[in-house]
Amino acid sequence: MKTQVKLLLGVSIIFLTTTGWAQEKTEQKERDFQLTFITPLGTNGVESKNIINKFSINIIAGYSGGLQGTEFGGVANILKGDMKGAQFAGYANINLAKGKGFQGAGVLNFNHKEFRGSQFAGGANVILSDAKAFQASGFANVVNGKLKGHQFAGFANVVTDSLRGFQGAGFGNYSMGNSRGQVSGFTNFNVGEIKGPQITGFSNINMGDIKGVQLAGFANISTDRLQGVQISGFFNYAKKLKGFQLGVFNYIDSLESGVSVGVISFIRNGYHTFEVSGNESLNGVISYKTGTRSFYNILAVGASGRNEMIYWGWGYGIGTILPISKRVDLNFEGTCFQINENKWYNDHINLLNKVSISLLINVTDNFTIFAGPTWNVMVSDIGQNSKFVPWHTFNKTYDNDINVKMYPGFNVGMRF
Repeated sequence: MKTQVKLLLGVSIIFLTTTGWAQEKTEQKERDFQLTFITPLGTNGVESKNIINKFSINIIAGYSGGLQGTEFGGVANILKGDMKGAQFAGYANINLAKGKGFQGAGVLNFNHKEFRGSQFAGGANVILSDAKAFQASGFANVVNGKLKGHQFAGFANVVTDSLRGFQGAGFGNYSMGNSRGQVSGFTNFNVGEIKGPQITGFSNINMGDIKGVQLAGFANISTDRLQGVQISGFFNYAKKLKGFQLGVFNYIDSLESGVSVGVISFIRNGYHTFEVSGNESLNGVISYKTGTRSFYNILAVGASGRNEMIYWGWGYGIGTILPISKRVDLNFEGTCFQINENKWYNDHINLLNKVSISLLINVTDNFTIFAGPTWNVMVSDIGQNSKFVPWHTFNKTYDNDINVKMYPGFNVGMRF
């Protein structure tokens, strides 16, 4: 029965809004009050489409020429002309002209032309033109034009032109320029400049300049200049960055100023160098370093042969360079190598942790030599059976059979 009523109401609304009732232009009259069961069964009868009401009650649904006051509808209120005032409906408020005031509906508020005011709906608020409004709905808010105001929805907000305001949604937000920011549970998408935060559970995409913060559970993408902060659980991309990045993987076309911190950070105009070096534990090490001089990532592989055994390991680390003079820098690095002893791979804990301080001599812009001391901490469950450590100043095996050895060392090499 409920489905049949909704179907009949839907057919009636479509009929009223697409036939000559909605298009015919006649002289408008004003009345203080009207009561309708369902148009045309009411005090305004068949003339309802040409009458502007000040106080209107539609027990089921009513179709009027306009409103300058207050209107209540058990199911739906439909206006052919402008609305100034307030509408309350159990199902829907539909306005085919301009609106100014308040709309509250159980399911839908719809305005075909410009609207100024506030809309609250259990389902959706839709404005097919520019608006200065506040929208709150259980499902979606849509403005097909510019919006000066704010949107809050249980699922999604959409503004097809610029938004001077804020968007908050349970799932996603879309706008063409935003002055206050976007917050959602899954994704935010903005085409144009945004001033304010983009915060979401999965991904933020901004195709334009941004001044603010992008915070996402998975990824942030800024296709133009970002002045602010990007933080994500996995990936960050910025064409131009003036600020700070934090993520697992970071990519920047051009870093104007700031720092990028991640497991791997690649900056096209940043710090990229290959290194060949040697130390007391691994006689030959090849490394690639990427990021910025203030913070870079290290990917390395090294090997050595002694005690009639071959040792090799792959490592990861981070580093920073502090300038002293034009040709001299001070370098701090921390690396960790998983050491394999006389085999391609072992499943033991066998970690060589190194902290180094090096003096860099920049022979040319693309060639550097360096040397400096290191402090080494070997953590292994192979324990006393390992002959990898060349010497030690500390040696202790703990209750969990993890052996720790510490010893000083050196590091020397070249970068290009």
